[in-house]
Amino acid sequence: MAVKKKMEARKRQIIGVAAKVFAGKGFQEATISEIAQKAKISEASIYEYFTTKEGLLFSIPAESAKEIFDLMEFHLKLIRGAANKLRSIVFLFMHSYQNHAEFASIIMLILKHNKRFLETEGHLVIRQGIKNINKVIEEGVDSGEFRKDLNPYLVRSIIIGTIEHLVTNWIMTGRPENLEEFVDPMIDCIIEGIQSRPSEPVHWSMRKMPLEVKNNDES
Repeated sequence: MAVKKKMEARKRQIIGVAAKVFAGKGFQEATISEIAQKAKISEASIYEYFTTKEGLLFSIPAESAKEIFDLMEFHLKLIRGAANKLRSIVFLFMHSYQNHAEFASIIMLILKHNKRFLETEGHLVIRQGIKNINKVIEEGVDSGEFRKDLNPYLVRSIIIGTIEHLVTNWIMTGRPENLEEFVDPMIDCIIEGIQSRPSEPVHWSMRKMPLEVKNNDES
């Protein structure tokens, strides 16, 4: 048991150091040699846990994402109302990225467009966690809090896309300085568009064809 705990602690140490190196230099420029030097261990020790540099990179999101989404599920159990739950979800995303800049850099700048990452445990954790947004939107539709004609996938895409844009700009330019300040304005705009309203007559001259978006569980 003591040996297992020691190995787990060493693995977490390697992942923590690797996150800083990858975030600072990018995947191509980072080397196992530098990671080993900063972690104060041998390169051979790293290869005992990770067979490749890419394997080490892919391992970084799994644990961090699990912590975020475990915390999210805990909070959602304590909150009433779909709009309040969406606000909590967005806050937790922004708070986590704000306080884990290396993780944000790796997700947004390195892994976001890596097709091989889509097959990893880390991406599976992220996909399952993001589905919490779908569940909250569906809950709001079922309760009558949100409009009946909503497409949960489309609304979720708007939320995630906005978060990714703000976080990427923050990583690249340092602006906005505080990501959490955008939580309320962002959610207020979204809720304004998806909340239920009293029935009103629809004039044919103003009627528009509905936007059809294929439901997709992929993140």
